[in-house]
Amino acid sequence: KRFEAYVYYTNDWIADDTRAVAAAAAVFRHLPGRSFDMVARHILDDQLDALVYPEMGMHVQSFPLGALRLAPVQVAGWGHPVTTGLPQIDYFVSCEAMEPGDSPGHYREKLALLPGLGTHYPVPAGAGQGSRADFGLPDDVNLYLVPQSIFKIHPDNDALFARVLEADPRGRLVVFAAHYDAINTAFHRRLSAAFAPHGLAVDERVVFLPYMSHGEYLGVNGWCDVMLDTLHWSGGNTSLDAIASGLPLVTMPGRFMRGRQSAAMLHLCGVDELVVADEASYVATAVAIATDRARREDLSRRLKAGHGALFSRDEPIRALENFLERAVKGSEPFIG
Repeated sequence: KRFEAYVYYTNDWIADDTRAVAAAAAVFRHLPGRSFDMVARHILDDQLDALVYPEMGMHVQSFPLGALRLAPVQVAGWGHPVTTGLPQIDYFVSCEAMEPGDSPGHYREKLALLPGLGTHYPVPAGAGQGSRADFGLPDDVNLYLVPQSIFKIHPDNDALFARVLEADPRGRLVVFAAHYDAINTAFHRRLSAAFAPHGLAVDERVVFLPYMSHGEYLGVNGWCDVMLDTLHWSGGNTSLDAIASGLPLVTMPGRFMRGRQSAAMLHLCGVDELVVADEASYVATAVAIATDRARREDLSRRLKAGHGALFSRDEPIRALENFLERAVKGSEPFIG
């Protein structure tokens, strides 16, 4: 009741989540195919008090729009977890649990921190039923899920994956193929080079799955044994899906917030032993979980028991409200 929410949407298609956002907004402006200057004019004409970019980095129009002063207070969110570098963006709203102690120095913007996960995130729908075969997964092996889009997987991960598979002769890596063959070919070539010194063959030890619905993807989580989190840029939605499915994930936090998301989630759930300090511990922990069913089931139970501290929390919403109100009034809005 303290806010009048305006939403600007520039994609052509309208999905179910877009409809939900539109229904909750006081004003929803659908601007498909509009030029950059036309979108900017719509925003400017609405005379906003604050303009929030949930992410700046995945859509071509977001950066030039952010480089304009379209509202007195302009804020970037952590949908794209790195500073915008733009002097016209006043604040970067992030998650307190994910930021290291020196995080203010990582941002061009002033940093404001939200409690908990930093967002009200509902528990993803339960994993599907069926069998491994129904999802294209082999039986009688230990499955290590790497769910990130492969264009996001840094080459530093390649040798780490090889070490895990070398330590577990029954292990198989599970990844999702990209939409473009060139990306798949480049990734296969990279893995082959990293696997060769360990006597491993990619075609024998890696399962490439096709694109699937979110419900099917959650089913894959349910049938895998361990999720291997990626270095430098950790899982976000993928880690939350794993935790919701009770799939243990092993993570090694990086220097920046974008490499510390999974670690924060596990800390909130109270399963800190899945957060490791070095590559040797990463390999040992992942293999120990995959090869020990009792340990895996105990970790799965504890992850699910910790859902209440992670999902569907109102505290980040209340904190965001207070932050925006203070920022608009010119008060010092830092939180956390």
